[in-house]
Amino acid sequence: MGKIDDACREAVNKVEGAIACGIVDLDTGMLLGIYNSSSYTQTLNEVVAAATMDMFRGPNVGRIQEMVRQHRGVLENGEHYFQELHVTSAHNFHFMKTLRDKKAAIVMMTKKTTNIKMKWAMLKNVI
Repeated sequence: MGKIDDACREAVNKVEGAIACGIVDLDTGMLLGIYNSSSYTQTLNEVVAAATMDMFRGPNVGRIQEMVRQHRGVLENGEHYFQELHVTSAHNFHFMKTLRDKKAAIVMMTKKTTNIKMKWAMLKNVI
């Protein structure tokens, strides 16, 4: 296990109800590190990483950013607007947050029975 995998494992252990944590390169969609306490396949982990990149950097998100800049009269500066995302699935919460340089994002999946505000606070504390 690498350092990023170890950090992901530590995050899962520190956040109550956490099931999995990964770090995704937002330029390539590559999974830089992962830890999950479930038996998710590597293929599923990689698809989630690619979907995370799409949510932060996909073509539709790029169009939204471009339209907002035009509406505000702001010149293109390469800034990415989306910094945090929360997705609710049938059984889990998925928390996604860009890291300091906005070139990567942390993705954490938790049980759905947990308090959303508390999970955001715990995730930010772990970061």
